[in-house]
Amino acid sequence: MTNANVSDSDNTRTLDVEYIEINQPIGKFYLAMLPAEVLLKQVDILRRGMSEEQRQNVQRDLSLTRQREIAAYISDPDATFPTSIIISLYDEAVTLVPGERVMRFERGVPIGKVLDGQHRLEGLKLARAQGLEDIVSEFQLPVVFMVGLEPGDEAYIFSTINSKQARVSSSLISDLFDLRQARSPRKTCHEIAQTLNSRPGPFYRGIKMLGSKKYDTEYLSQGTFVKELLPLITRNADEYERREKRDIEVKPDPTCPFNAFYNDGKDGVIAKVLENFFGAIAEVFPNEWTDAADDFVLRKSVGYTALMKVLKRVWQDKIAHTNDASKEAFVGIAKTLKEGVVNIPLTSQNFGSSGGGAGRLAEALLRNFVSD
Repeated sequence: MTNANVSDSDNTRTLDVEYIEINQPIGKFYLAMLPAEVLLKQVDILRRGMSEEQRQNVQRDLSLTRQREIAAYISDPDATFPTSIIISLYDEAVTLVPGERVMRFERGVPIGKVLDGQHRLEGLKLARAQGLEDIVSEFQLPVVFMVGLEPGDEAYIFSTINSKQARVSSSLISDLFDLRQARSPRKTCHEIAQTLNSRPGPFYRGIKMLGSKKYDTEYLSQGTFVKELLPLITRNADEYERREKRDIEVKPDPTCPFNAFYNDGKDGVIAKVLENFFGAIAEVFPNEWTDAADDFVLRKSVGYTALMKVLKRVWQDKIAHTNDASKEAFVGIAKTLKEGVVNIPLTSQNFGSSGGGAGRLAEALLRNFVSD
C-alpha cells in the first residue's frame, strides 16, 4: 500500500487512497491509510444521547481524562497507533475507481462516522490545539471503512469491540518492561520486584511474577507490587519516560520518597529500603506475617498497599530528617505502629480487600506515630 495521494479530478479537489478489500461474514470492508489531519477534518463522532436523533448513534461520551492522556502520549518519540480506526462510510461519500484498488472522496466533505477510535482522534485534536501541529501532521492512521451499515449493525460492531476485549494482566504489563533497553521508573520497579522475590528476605518467593502463583508462599501479584511502588518514585511515570527519551531534564520531586535515589541511579538502595522496612514489619508482627496466618492481612494485597502508604508517611515525616533507613530504625518505628493497633486484630474481618480497607489499615497503624 502506498501513501495517500491528492489528485485533481474534473476540477474538483479529491483525495485518492489505495485500499485492500477484505471479506468476512458480516460483509465486505476496506483497509486503507489516511493522514490524521484528513480524518480530523472529515469524519463525524456522533455520540449517543436522549434525543430521537441521538438515539441513532452508538458512540459513548468522550472521556476527557483519556483524551488528555493520549494528547500527552503523542509527544513520545515512540508514539504509535497501530490498530485501525473503524469508520462507517456514508452512502455515496466515497467512489471506488473502476479497475483500480483506489477510493476517491472530496476533500472537506464528511465521509463517515467513527465506530472505534474516537479517543485517538480527539487526543490528536487536543495535541494539535496544544501546539503539536508538526507532530500530528506526521501521523498516518490505519483505517477500516465499513459500507452499507444500518444503525443496528453499527451497534453490534461497537458493542462487540468494546465488550469482548480481554484485559491484559497488570503483572504481565509490568513484566514486559524487562524487554526494554532504556531505563525507566516502571522497568526499575519490575527489576526490584525480581530482585526481592529471588533473595532471602520479606519478599522471598512472595511475589507472583506474571501474576501466576508458583510457590505457596507467594501472596502478592507483581502488578500490585509495581502499582504501589511506582508513586514513591514518580507521580507521573508516563511523562517521566517521555522526557527521558527526549533527553529533557526531569526536575526532582521531593514529594516522592525514592525519586532522588532513582534519579541518581541508586535502584539498589530502593530495594534495600523496602527490604529493611518490610523486614522490620515481619519482625515486629511475627504472628500476622507468618505464611500460615491466612486470616491476617499484612501478607495480602490490602496489607502491602497499606504499608506502602505508611512507608511514604514515615519517610517524609521521620526518615527524611534522620537519614537513617536501617532495619534497626524501622524496627523502632514498627513498634510504634504496633501500638496503634494493639487492640485491633489485623484480619480481613476488620480490614477488607478494598482500597478503603487499605486506607483504614494505614490510618490505624499510624495512630500513635509522631512526626519529627
